[in-house]
Amino acid sequence: MFILAVFSTAIAVAQMPVTQPRKKVMYKTTVKKPVYITKKPTSAWSPVQKPALRNIVYQYIDTVNKNAENFFPSTNNVGIGTNAPQAALEIRRNAGDGLSKNFLLQLSNNWASKGLNEPSIMFSNGDLNPANVSYWTLGAKVSGNEVDKNPIAFKIGFKAPNEPDEHEFFSIDSYQGRVKIGNCNANVDGYKLYVEEGIITEKIKVAVKNSEDWYDNVFNHDYKLMPLTDLEKYLNNNKHLPDMPTTSEVTTTGLDLGKTQGLLLKKVEELTLYLIELKKDLEQTKKELAELKK
Repeated sequence: MFILAVFSTAIAVAQMPVTQPRKKVMYKTTVKKPVYITKKPTSAWSPVQKPALRNIVYQYIDTVNKNAENFFPSTNNVGIGTNAPQAALEIRRNAGDGLSKNFLLQLSNNWASKGLNEPSIMFSNGDLNPANVSYWTLGAKVSGNEVDKNPIAFKIGFKAPNEPDEHEFFSIDSYQGRVKIGNCNANVDGYKLYVEEGIITEKIKVAVKNSEDWYDNVFNHDYKLMPLTDLEKYLNNNKHLPDMPTTSEVTTTGLDLGKTQGLLLKKVEELTLYLIELKKDLEQTKKELAELKK
């Protein structure tokens, strides 16, 4: 029995396959993506090393540096030039020296020599319904165009709800710095302010550039007063006082407030001289009548 068991074991061992040497297997390793803390640090800190991936947008830009000049948190205020912004967006630079300007914000469109180039800022009510949306615009026409032929200008406009177009309420153009309020004709030289419909104010002061426009010289002894007979002939022929503008002139070119006030003063002063002369003539006549009655 023992010999039979040994023989069976030998046959079993002989029938086992020959063991082949093991091959090297290349396994693909998976590198986990780095996890970045998104919670705002309690104090300023600097990263120890650069991240492995370069195409990552940080939640905090320039705020991880102790000497950061800008502040871009995911919430709250944003600062450019300051890390303690006091508004939703604050831009700060050092003061200038009076010879140059600090441009804190620049708005520009691509140059279009023949098209409308008007970079603007919109102040909207936030309603997305076209029937209800309204907004103010603050912008500047920085180049001319071949549509309206108007000069370069700084503009303020408003679009009301249910209105298809924006209306220009205020503008300052580059041609002599003319100011226009409302929709009125500003293509008249020699003026700086154009206002639609009218002006209401509690006080107006008109500067008189030339002393000759204020006629105190009427009371000088060498002033020649027009005789009343000549004045009568002038009124019959011209239908207006001497030196005063005619109706056609006023309706065509407007009324110069300062100059007109000066002319009215002149006529009042001349009228005063006429009254003084008449009083003297009347006293002389009374005196002569009194002599005749004696």
